[in-house]
Amino acid sequence: MPSCGGCKTCAIACSFKHTGEFNPAVSSIKILEKEDGLGFYVCLVDQTGTEDFVCDGCIEMDEPTCVQFCEKSDDLKNILNEYVNETRLKKECK
Repeated sequence: MPSCGGCKTCAIACSFKHTGEFNPAVSSIKILEKEDGLGFYVCLVDQTGTEDFVCDGCIEMDEPTCVQFCEKSDDLKNILNEYVNETRLKKECK
């Protein structure tokens, strides 16, 4: 089961890639505390909002920016791979 320590380093790195600023509010990745308070969810933005950027999995890079800085990068890689594969399937079905 994927785990996340909630440090938000991935979100900070992602925001820097998109904007040149360290601002997780404009990241493609959101770290949300679980309702029971035991751990965190990793959510990838799949629709453009007012400040967000849709996650593209850093397709142009050998390794996504968020993964490069994550202490639990194996788990984050799994989450990203699942997201990218689902996104491709959605596009192929349209």
